This record gives sequence, C-alpha cells and structure tokens, in this order.
Amino acid sequence: MDFKPNYLNNPDNIEKDILTSKTMFCKDQFGNLYELKAVDQNLNTFQAEWNDLNLASHDHPHQTTSASVQDDGGEDDLSSHTSLDSGNWVHSLQKSCSNFFHKYKRETIWLVGILCIILYFIYFTFAIIYDFQLAIALIACTGVVLFCIGYSFVDSLFGDKLDKMFCSPIDRAISNNWHIIKWFLYPAIAIFGVLYLGLVVIREMKQVQPISGIFIFMLIVYLTSKHPNQIIWRPVLWGFSLQFIFAVFVLRWQFGYIAVKFLADQINIFIEYGYDGAAVVFGDPALLLHPFAMMVRHSFASDRLPLKSNPGMSMLLYLGAVMAILYYLGITQKAAVKLGWVLQKTMNTTAIETLNTAANIFLDGMDTMLMLRHYIDKLTLSEFNCFLVGNHATVAGFVFALFVLFGAPPQHLLSAAVMSAPATIAICKLNYPETEESQTKNLEDIELPKGEDVNIFEAAANGCNMAAKVVCSVLACYIAMMALLAFLNATLEWLGGRVGYPQLSFELICSYVMWPIAYVIGVDAPECKEAAKLIGIKIFATEVLAYQELGKSVARGSLSPRNQALTTYAMCGFSSISTLAIAIGVWNAICPQRVKLMASFMLRVLVEANISCFMTACVAEILTAAGHAVTLTPVKYMNMVEIWVNDRLVFTCNVLKLDFDGDGMLDCLCLNALDCVNSAF
Repeated sequence: MDFKPNYLNNPDNIEKDILTSKTMFCKDQFGNLYELKAVDQNLNTFQAEWNDLNLASHDHPHQTTSASVQDDGGEDDLSSHTSLDSGNWVHSLQKSCSNFFHKYKRETIWLVGILCIILYFIYFTFAIIYDFQLAIALIACTGVVLFCIGYSFVDSLFGDKLDKMFCSPIDRAISNNWHIIKWFLYPAIAIFGVLYLGLVVIREMKQVQPISGIFIFMLIVYLTSKHPNQIIWRPVLWGFSLQFIFAVFVLRWQFGYIAVKFLADQINIFIEYGYDGAAVVFGDPALLLHPFAMMVRHSFASDRLPLKSNPGMSMLLYLGAVMAILYYLGITQKAAVKLGWVLQKTMNTTAIETLNTAANIFLDGMDTMLMLRHYIDKLTLSEFNCFLVGNHATVAGFVFALFVLFGAPPQHLLSAAVMSAPATIAICKLNYPETEESQTKNLEDIELPKGEDVNIFEAAANGCNMAAKVVCSVLACYIAMMALLAFLNATLEWLGGRVGYPQLSFELICSYVMWPIAYVIGVDAPECKEAAKLIGIKIFATEVLAYQELGKSVARGSLSPRNQALTTYAMCGFSSISTLAIAIGVWNAICPQRVKLMASFMLRVLVEANISCFMTACVAEILTAAGHAVTLTPVKYMNMVEIWVNDRLVFTCNVLKLDFDGDGMLDCLCLNALDCVNSAF
C-alpha cells in the first residue's frame, strides 16, 4: 500500500500539518526563549511569539524541553542570556524614548527651541556689551532671522484671516477697477520719474548720455519684436519701473547701498573660506605655480588671503556645496517665491516667468531649469523666450563666484543681478509678446520641490560633484578659447601684416565694433575702446576670458573705477555665443523635446539678454554721480578722517581700520570716498 501524506487523505488537514511542522521547527530553534520569558517579563515581543507557538503545538508528542537544551551548553546560555538581557533593556529604553517623543513631539520641539533662543540671546547680550562695533554684523543677521521667524509665525496663525480681511478685497478692488486706475497711475509714475531725475539725480549733462542709450536699446527691441501690434504694455512699463526702483534703492539710498555693500563683502569673505580647503589638499595656493586654478589675483585685498588674491577654482567647489545645501533646505525656493509674488502682482506675468526670473537672482540657469523642469513642456512660446533670457541675463551661484574670482566688484554684480531681473521680463514682453493662453498663470499652482537628497551631507556632496563638473568645464573652455584666440590673433596679424597693419587683432576689432554701445551706456570717450573690447570678448568669445581681461585692465589702470563699474554692469550676464552653444547640450539632457525650439531662439536670446545688461548699465550710470570734488579732512586728536563731497560731509572713516601697506592708505581712502559719492548723490 502506497503511503499517502495526511493532506492527501484528508485535504482539510493541510493547514494543521503545515502549522505543526512549522511549530516543531520553531521550537527546536527557539526553545531557549522560554527561559528568557522567566528572566524578563517585559519582553512582550518574545512572549507573544512563545505563547503563539505553545497554542499551535499543544498536542505534539515530540517536545524539546528547555532543561535538555540547557544541559548541552549551560555556560554559553548564561552568557547569552546576560547579553540579551542588557540588549532588551536598551531596546526597552529606546522604545520608551521614541514613544515619549512621538507623544510629546510638539512640546519637545518648542522646549528645545526656547532653550536655544535663551542661550543665543545670552550670547548676543554679551557680544553687544563686549564690543558694539564688532557686533554690528551679528545684530544685522539676528534682525533678519527674527523678521523671518516672526513673519512665518504670523503667516501660519493669521495668514488666512489677514488675506480674507485685507489682501483679497484690495486685490479684487484693484483688478475690477484697473481699467480706470491705470490712467492715473501710469502718468503719476512718469511725472514722478521725470521730476526725480530732473531735480534730484541729474547734475551734469554727462548723465543724459545713458538716457539716450535706454531709448536706443528700447527702439531696437521694439523694431525686432515678433508681434509689435500685440504688445501688452503693463509688464513692459512695470519692468522698467521696478528696475529703476531697485537701482534707486541700491545706488541712491545710503542705507540700501550700505546694505548691499555689506552683503557683498560678507559673501566675498564667505567664499574665501575655499582657500582653507585648497590649502589642505594642495598646500598654500599662494606658493603654487598654477595661479589660474589655485590662486587668482584681483583688485581687492583681504585679511584672510594674500594681498589681492582669491582661492581659485576651489572656491567654486565650496560654493557648489553651499548652494546645494540651501536648495535642499528649501531656502532658495522660498526666496524665489516671495520675490516672484512681488513681480507677478505688479507686472501681471505668469507663474513660471516670474519664478524663473526671481530664482535666477539666487541660482544659476541650470539649477533653475532643474527646479522647474516639470513645467517646461507647458510653456507658451513667449514664456519659453522669457525663460531662456532669464537664464542668461543675470548671474548667480557658480557664475557669481566665477566673476568675483576674476576681479569683478561683488557689490556691482549683486546689484546688477537684482536690477536686471525685472528688466529681463520687460524686454522679453516687448520683443516677444504673449499671444497664447498660459497653463501656468498662478503661483499657487506651481510646486517647487526640495532637493531629492537624503540629508544635508548628501546634498553637499552632490553639489560639490556638480561644481567639479563646472570647474572642469571652465578649465577646458578657458584652454580652448585661449588657444583659439591666439590662433585668431595670429591669423589677423598675418593678414594685417600683408597690408602694413600687423597690430590687427580680435580685441582691436571688438573695440571698434562695440564702441557705440560702450559710449551710449555712459563710458568716457577716452576709455570707450577698452570697455568696448571687453564687451566684444564677452559676447563673441566667453565671459570667463572677458572678466579675466577686465581684471587685467583694472590692474593696468586702463579703466577708471566708475568705468569699471559700468563695464561690470554691461557684462553681468551669462550670454555669450559659446555659452548659448553649451546650453543646447544642457537642454538636450534636461528637456530633449524642446532642443530644436531652443536652438531656433538662440539669436533672439543673445540680443535680448545682452540688451538687458546694457539697460542695467545705463540706469546705473544715470543714478551714479561722477566728477564730484572729494576732500579728505583729518579730525584733530582722533584717528578719524572726514570725507567731504562738494562741501558736504558724507562719511567719517576710522584710519586704524584702513590698509597701511605701502600707499594702500591713500588707495583705501579714495575707495571709501568713491563709495560715499555713490551713496550720497
């Protein structure tokens, strides 16, 4: 007779046999758990498992007792029981702490936060008592943080109520009556602007020169417009108005100028910490024979670094990690949303246009594309054009650090980035007006995700890796462009030599071709050729080479400080032919379905982005007074110097804080005097 398993004789016993088999196996393996139950009554997990096994194997005849197991290895079991007992105690403690934290999570966070605030304000008080002058930066940072915390607190508790009671009714009233309000608002803005320029700003005929430049550039944009009969003038007028307002805040208001100058100085000090990382890996960069990669000379000195130097390409790696951390924490996204809200309410632009333009003040173009990549396919042609121009008309992130590295004044780069943002939208809406229905009208419909990194450390590592690619790209591009430029100049020199003009070069051609642009933005006629050469190199070659040449011009004294600032504004954009060619590769990786469309927009983007920079330079020149008489007067019995401009006291400087290296004192005094001219007039 063939043996048949029990489950074949009676299918109802399948579950019972399987359970019995599993029970025997588990009891053979975990028999010692019975003793653990007696040792530690609080081990609920093992206790429940053992009870279940006992219930399942109650009638099983083959049962291994715990005594027999203990006889086989008593000493080993005793040590294992002791180890498991301590482990169980730690596990119970962890579980209790976890349960307590989850139960009182809100209260715990509040308690820790209040404790940290108390400790910080104790430190803050001692810092002010110790030295108020040294604590000014700490006071400013504390004020900004408290404002942000207070705003978030009020917004979370009363944001909806305030919006329903005040913001929404006012917004609806303005929207419903805008067709009437605009006939009073626009003339009022125009009259105020004319009176302000005529009575307060313009002190000499030279300041009229860039006004003609503004009208010339606007005429060029209008004549090349895609749909000149469908231009919506609200974003155009508001864009130029906001640019003017930002410029007044930065260049004419003393507090605004000091704030931007202070922020730029702190950014410069912050990025100089890349020196420490480079020094650990490569040794002291000042002693190396690779100045471009490790140590770059520029026009300002620092207490941390050798005189007039910067930590080279290592600075980009450091800043890449920092920007990635800020993006991971969502700080850049929040800043872009807040500024984007202002731009959208005034200019009535769509969400993606606004967010992209605002984000490009804080992020470079590639980071902005990654942040908004899910919405690129939904853009209309006008929005797509504005998106492209916004990515190339300002500088931020790596590009900001790169230009500072080559000697560009950081305060001018920072103010130019802010001023160019609204001008970019205005120029785009004038040159390519909207004719389609947008799918991204409201900011509320756009989600800006945080970084996909697990934690801050992964974000920093990924940001550094991305920056390493940028460094390699910059070095490779610089090598290639220098080689091509050398070949081009040799060819032009050979061709010129055939007709008796061997000094013919690419730079010389640019100095003549771009001379009118340099002149209409306000550069002095004797220095127009030098500024035009730099602008031409920036457009037709690369920004890297142009800003390095700017550093050389500053070192040679070929440009006055005022013309240095104007040239910086005019070149403040990542909008060269080579950059746009590289951007095609970036688009092919991020949004390949729109690569051909991007390539078809290249010429229009090149013109619009550079005109946006030129307009910023014109506005800066109008609002920056030149040619004022600066007098330095020592204060008796004090280490102070009074700076008088046109018989008006505008600044008092502590001599002990100036640079006494060689004739550095006079240079530093003159530099501070120039800053006072910009802020006081």
